[in-house]
Amino acid sequence: MKSLLPVAAGILALFSSSGAVAQQAIPNGTLETWSQRGLFESPQSWLTFDDIISALVGPLPFSTNTTVKSTDKRGGSFAAKLETQNFQDNFPGVLLLGTRIGNTNTLGGGIPYTNRPANLQFYYKMTGPAADSAGVQVALFKTVNGNPEIVADAFQILAPQAGYTLVTLPLTYRRADTPDTLQIFFASGLANNITAGTALFIDDVSLTGTVQAAKNPALDAALTVYPNPSPSGEFRLSSVANPAVATAPYTLSDATGRVVRTATAAPLGTAGGRPVDLRGLPAGVYLLQLNTPDGPVTRKLIR
Repeated sequence: MKSLLPVAAGILALFSSSGAVAQQAIPNGTLETWSQRGLFESPQSWLTFDDIISALVGPLPFSTNTTVKSTDKRGGSFAAKLETQNFQDNFPGVLLLGTRIGNTNTLGGGIPYTNRPANLQFYYKMTGPAADSAGVQVALFKTVNGNPEIVADAFQILAPQAGYTLVTLPLTYRRADTPDTLQIFFASGLANNITAGTALFIDDVSLTGTVQAAKNPALDAALTVYPNPSPSGEFRLSSVANPAVATAPYTLSDATGRVVRTATAAPLGTAGGRPVDLRGLPAGVYLLQLNTPDGPVTRKLIR
């Protein structure tokens, strides 16, 4: 069988971001929670090979058992076991972060995500006859003019391991933007001739560290916020010289990092005084992050 690296890239290329509320943690990263989907069981917040095939050809009358719940775990009660199976040809086990299943253009969109983590971290072990190379890919995307562009990514081949082994996979950043989508993809076989019976166990998937976005002085200087402080909680954003700054989509977080407000892009005509309303929120310091086409711009707002 030919290398599955193009297959992995092709599957990831099908994904577009969903409209869910932004999340900062990996949902069900411990792979403890599973749910029945037709005749097979899948981990919540993740897609498997069975999910993908069902989306492409309709409900399966059986489970391929390429991804199953396993009590052979690193921690907790369960791990995900991805095992290459033979159905006239060898097919790998797949574990893909995301929940949305539709046609081939919207198979699964990863999850909304707006942090800039430094590393993907997880535990794995890999067993089986003449075990071939498994693999993992992680990517952060930013939607620009309706198209996903890579902010950061990483890929690693996973060698056989008899016991659970920690992997810390650094992400390589290609843009200074704040991302809007996170995708993670595991597969039990990526060699030229993948082997039936090769089993990849995955557990405790997380993201660690933070990579700060590089500041753009010109962008930063283009934005004026007034009044600030604002006892009333009513602020205005102005960037007449560069309207795309004040009118960009934004996220507003409180002092604990909790997102309290989000907004989509505003009309360019509001760049002379776009309103930001914090009325109803407690007095304190808030962080405003505008996600402009040329990178993020941040301001502290004092309520």
